[in-house]
Amino acid sequence: MMDAKQLSEFCALKCLEKKGENVVILDLENRSSVADYFVVCSGFSDRQVMAIADHISDELKKTGLKALSKEGMGDGRWALIDFGAVIVHIFQDHLRDFYSLESLWADAPRIRVKESETITSSTRYDPGFQSGSATF
Repeated sequence: MMDAKQLSEFCALKCLEKKGENVVILDLENRSSVADYFVVCSGFSDRQVMAIADHISDELKKTGLKALSKEGMGDGRWALIDFGAVIVHIFQDHLRDFYSLESLWADAPRIRVKESETITSSTRYDPGFQSGSATF
């Protein structure tokens, strides 16, 4: 069984497998009663947003985990998958900028997620990281 951090990392890697861009994990432990981690990523079309969301759900089902709820799955502009301690947000890029979810949690440490790296327990937290400043 995965703990919340491992689940967030698993979801982030699944985003990358479907070419999700600008993937960031927000560490909300001790900051929110909603979830311990948010995974946020961008897709550039309705099809890509839906493909990322479906891929995450399907891969987690294989491990025996099922989403508590899913939102926004109809039009592909934005999708939310709630796994309890981890909530995954997949936005079309322009909507991610518009809603600016990361700015609401500006004090939350970010875990950078890059396609060329595997996430391990040694992944560093960088509280100064701004999602728009990294190269993915």
